[in-house]
Amino acid sequence: MTPMAVLTSDEHYPCVFELKLSEWERYAADGERADAKIAELGESYTLWVKYRMALRVGDYPLYRSYKDTTLVLEDLKRLIDELRHLANGDKSRLAFDPIEPDFGLIIRNLTESDASVEISSAAAVRAGTPTGAADQSADPSCLFDVNVWIDHSNQVDRFYGGYGPGLYFTVESPHIERFAGQLQEELDGLGSYYPETNSK
Repeated sequence: MTPMAVLTSDEHYPCVFELKLSEWERYAADGERADAKIAELGESYTLWVKYRMALRVGDYPLYRSYKDTTLVLEDLKRLIDELRHLANGDKSRLAFDPIEPDFGLIIRNLTESDASVEISSAAAVRAGTPTGAADQSADPSCLFDVNVWIDHSNQVDRFYGGYGPGLYFTVESPHIERFAGQLQEELDGLGSYYPETNSK
């Protein structure tokens, strides 16, 4: 199975957001930007990473990328860094809106009252039957809600419409930490952008 980064809360909720990094974006030899030829290793230069994404509810695919799209490397590094700060309790909210806005991601730490409302509402839906979800209220600082959506018009027509399919679900800090770690593993797996560095 091809590795990918997966944000989900496992057995508690079946909602899943997947990100799969595929390769570095490279310019064709005859269409290369002039500055790409003179940029030396270590100099400031914008690098792009190709990726695909998906939204699932259980085994049912709600959305899959129509094509490869790209993230600026610095945006990707910032996402990983902010996810880790969120999971460690250093911040309470993440709002990720990359330069190429093919998707948006907002994660916020629920307050104790927010968590109580969410858990009691879920219990009410289940006709008051206690579930494993109730155990999460013991540490509300660990509970986060996730709002992720796909800019469908940009995926299809390269027009930034800001609307498309999305998911809203809840995760805990270990799920966020795992997602960040998987993204880092994918990024590391691409190797260096510069071929001469890979050969050393």
